[in-house]
Amino acid sequence: MNGNPAVLDVERPRGGLLRRRRGNHRVSFHNRSPLAWAARMAPSVWRSARRISHAVGKLALLAGAITAAAWGAQLGIGHVMDSPRFQLGTIEFTPTPHLGQADVLALAGVAVGDRLLRVDTDAVALRIAAHSWVKSVHVSRRLPSCLVIEVSERHAAAVAALSGLYLLDDNGRPFKRASMEEADGLPVLTGIERERYAGMREVSEAAFREALALLREYRDKPSRPAVGEISIDPRFGFSLLLFEGGAEIRFGRGNYSKKLAQLDQIFEAVRAKGNGALSVLRIVHLDLPESGRVPVLLRGGAEHMAPSKPAPVKIAKN
Repeated sequence: MNGNPAVLDVERPRGGLLRRRRGNHRVSFHNRSPLAWAARMAPSVWRSARRISHAVGKLALLAGAITAAAWGAQLGIGHVMDSPRFQLGTIEFTPTPHLGQADVLALAGVAVGDRLLRVDTDAVALRIAAHSWVKSVHVSRRLPSCLVIEVSERHAAAVAALSGLYLLDDNGRPFKRASMEEADGLPVLTGIERERYAGMREVSEAAFREALALLREYRDKPSRPAVGEISIDPRFGFSLLLFEGGAEIRFGRGNYSKKLAQLDQIFEAVRAKGNGALSVLRIVHLDLPESGRVPVLLRGGAEHMAPSKPAPVKIAKN
């Protein structure tokens, strides 16, 4: 005996002792021993363990195969990338007015002989874009050995006086401090100080854009005299100062096409009056509310009222 008693269950027939039959007893034994239970469960546990071990083995083989394939692919890619066939042999770049071949090579940080497939074209583009004159840049590979660099430059439309001269692009954004050589021949935008620009950048650049739009519309007619300065006043709008003679043309805000047509009449009348010089003009008031006349102040204090609508203009003598 193993020390654990076996329980004997005897199911007796119904009907009492007189109907008892010795050969009809049903007897079952329930052995509650842990060892016996373990003995019965051992085969199924063993079969489950074998199935799990087989599955784990297959997964391990698959993981090993994937690792080996990835390692082999990496070796193959590295061999191709380091192949002398794909060495950088030429750098294709068309020089721009402010960027030469040497400038771009210094910024790009690459050299002939580098592994072309290992060149980070995005990083090269970012380094070149740091140049103040660069508007946009695109860098690409042309296999087997050429790096192509395409650069678009900014256009300096004017100069802004911001406690120093700064070049403005077509969007009214200052992009670099201007040298005297770079500022030569460009109109100067005045009226917005550096502190105001720093505190109200978006508003200031919007004013610069509007001033440049007025300048472009003014320049649409080549016969108009050159502009040396554009004054920006937050209250009264824009004024153009002519390069020759310094006449101030006060435009105010809006209706620029109509005001330019009025200005052309005044120019024609002044040229027809004498030797054709516009230096007699001092101030032209195109900024006042319409009253049928445009006040024109001449040198020497004389004043003339020019018609506000297209009509022959007469300029009074000084």
